[in-house]
Amino acid sequence: MTDIRQRSRGGLQKVRPPTGGWTEPWIAAQHPSIESSQSRAKASPRQDIATILAFGKATQWQQALSVLRDMVLTKMDFNVFSYSAGISACEKGKQWQLALELLSEMRQVRVEPNIFISCNAGISACEKGEQWRRALALLGEMLEATVEPDVLLSYSAGISACDKGKQWQQALALLSEMCEAKVESNIFSYSAGISACQKCKKWQFALALLSEMCEAKVESNVFSYSAGVSALEKGSQWQQALSLFSEMREARVEPSAISYGAGISACERGEEWDQALWLLCEARQGKVKLDILHYNIAITACGKSKEWQASLSLFREMQQEKIEPDRYSLTGATIACSRQWEWQQALSVALELWQSKLEPDTFSLSATIRALVWGISRQQKT
Repeated sequence: MTDIRQRSRGGLQKVRPPTGGWTEPWIAAQHPSIESSQSRAKASPRQDIATILAFGKATQWQQALSVLRDMVLTKMDFNVFSYSAGISACEKGKQWQLALELLSEMRQVRVEPNIFISCNAGISACEKGEQWRRALALLGEMLEATVEPDVLLSYSAGISACDKGKQWQQALALLSEMCEAKVESNIFSYSAGISACQKCKKWQFALALLSEMCEAKVESNVFSYSAGVSALEKGSQWQQALSLFSEMREARVEPSAISYGAGISACERGEEWDQALWLLCEARQGKVKLDILHYNIAITACGKSKEWQASLSLFREMQQEKIEPDRYSLTGATIACSRQWEWQQALSVALELWQSKLEPDTFSLSATIRALVWGISRQQKT
């Protein structure tokens, strides 16, 4: 696997300074919505940094950058901490472009970025903005720096960026590089790697990472297990998915709604309707909040296996639980009934579909016509 330093050799894109120099922050000039707070009472640099951090925590990045702009314009004692606070505000506000602009501006005004704070916040901003290439480029710069970065946090943010960018190979390469650099992976880095494999339908690699976690004595949580179950669902590996549920119980990890949704979907793909109902029942007993998606998948699973009674029972149960059926719920129940020539039941559900003012699709119309034709033929024979 290619080393991250080679992949990010180009580094960050250079931000061109304005023709007038750096007397005014370029970030403020490019974003007129960031206005100067002229009426704000004069405060010490420490107070201003605290204000920037407070605005950042409240995801009010414009106000945070306004305070930072004032500090620079008034030539106050701005430093690495004030800029880092601004970058952190951009990260929380999902403004990755501004975060990178601030990092570049720091160098232009001769404020050396803090590897621990500034750069990690920049990587996190790129991760939230789904800019995995820029995140890896910044990570590469950090690894080439003379100051040792907070590598665990940096690597985890980089892997998370690869996860969001569906770059499973890059995510595994970073995990491998962590091992080579003797940086111990934690639950966050592993979970992000498993999630990346899940999104790219690489269930074998997802299981390998879960196994590696166990060997490394990193305790799995509901997020890592859920990502693993989702990977197996996408790979149509329903038996392995149920096996993971068993592991979760042994580890005393409570499955979430996401876990159950992926597990039920895996059983639906494998046409294991009884297993799907079993998971649905277990979720209800565990007081997990289920939604329409869980029921729709279970109804479809029953319909595929021609279990019209179970499908219809789930449809009625949704109404009892005050979950409003949608077009897919009604279509699934209609198809399940029509497949077993239960024309009266199919027409009853179809009637509810039309009365609900939901637009029927091709499948529900075909199932209704099929049931109607069968019903007419039966009436004629009698």
